[in-house]
Amino acid sequence: MRNMKPRWRVSGPGGLCCSLLIIALSACPAQAADAPAAKTDSQRQAATILKSMAEFLGGLTSFSCTSTNSFETVQTNGQQIEFGETRRISLSRPGHLRIEEVASDGTNDLALFDGKQITVLSADDNVYAQAPQPASLEDALVYFVRDLHMRMPLALMLSTHVRTELPALAKEIDYVESTKIKGQTAHHIAGRGDSVDFQIWVADGSRPLPLRIVITYKLAPAQPRFAADISDWITNPKFADKTFSLSLPKDARNIPFAVQLITPGGAPQTAATGELKP
Repeated sequence: MRNMKPRWRVSGPGGLCCSLLIIALSACPAQAADAPAAKTDSQRQAATILKSMAEFLGGLTSFSCTSTNSFETVQTNGQQIEFGETRRISLSRPGHLRIEEVASDGTNDLALFDGKQITVLSADDNVYAQAPQPASLEDALVYFVRDLHMRMPLALMLSTHVRTELPALAKEIDYVESTKIKGQTAHHIAGRGDSVDFQIWVADGSRPLPLRIVITYKLAPAQPRFAADISDWITNPKFADKTFSLSLPKDARNIPFAVQLITPGGAPQTAATGELKP
């Protein structure tokens, strides 16, 4: 079966198709609307927990974590197939981000924001693409997702805009239960937006970090689902200098991002140097 599994997209005709099924809660420059008023004690509790989590995340100057993701893609015959990936995330504001990905098929990819340029590397194919990076991480995330058409699951969680935009996404929100995630007490809340339903398990206590996120795409065919289990949280870590330094493999080939192949007239060109596989 030929699958529709997305990876880091760099060039080739498929590179422009940045899957909306995976850019979950992606960073957006638009101004967020006010969050709806809660009506019940349960709704007020859930809204408070969501706001606390968003404020805490957005206020961190640096953090690292591991995100184990699973996502469904709808095949041309209508069948849903689940894929997975593990991402190790290292973030240091105002402009540094490193994401190392191992996909469920064993392929290895890297996205690096070093404050000056954005680099995406496919280690297995030994190819990479680069683009100038906007100064702030918030602008760089928007540029990466919107302009370069690249995947960035849960990009909003990496942005300081999470403090205002995440609470505003929920048109409805409610408290589900108190539970445990890998032995840690967590608040399970559920929200509904215009196009997605989401659930978030938020750690109890003074560090209200997200431990699990599930998103259902209500308007997409077959309503596919994205899920992320987030662990190994370290807030304000001491990163080594090499964490955000680029070290390319020997003989790695430089190829363009897909959007860099678009002519002024809008017609895609063919990459002469290769492409990252979808």
